[in-house]
Amino acid sequence: MHSLDHILQKLVRDLKLEGGLAITSICNKWTATVGDTVAKHTWPDSIRNKVLTLIVDTPQWMHQLSFYKDDITEKVRKFDVDSIRFRIGKIPKPAVEKVAETDKTLTPDDLAFIENTISTLKDSELQEQFRKLLKHGLTRKITD
Repeated sequence: MHSLDHILQKLVRDLKLEGGLAITSICNKWTATVGDTVAKHTWPDSIRNKVLTLIVDTPQWMHQLSFYKDDITEKVRKFDVDSIRFRIGKIPKPAVEKVAETDKTLTPDDLAFIENTISTLKDSELQEQFRKLLKHGLTRKITD
């Protein structure tokens, strides 16, 4: 009689699901593995024959990352990946930082900053638009 773990491992191997499990693990740890900057412009797409395909958002980033291909490959080796390749594509929504509203209220210093910033503007309509923009920017934050 085999253990449940052994049976599940054999089932995963027989159904060729290892890549799916590995890619899920890589996606969950992507930012921690490659860092914020690279993670903002790339996303793990698939693994076939130990080759990880990364989606890259622009040709410029693809070119830049080609210089760091060996470094990135070394970082993902722990996921049983031997090499990587790049392809241009759209980064999926979960990989992109989300902007969320906060309940932050503006402090007197924030309000003074806003008024000092817009005080040089002559047009009152323009002042009001910049006031709204600055208030909006100061009450939002980037979340993971």
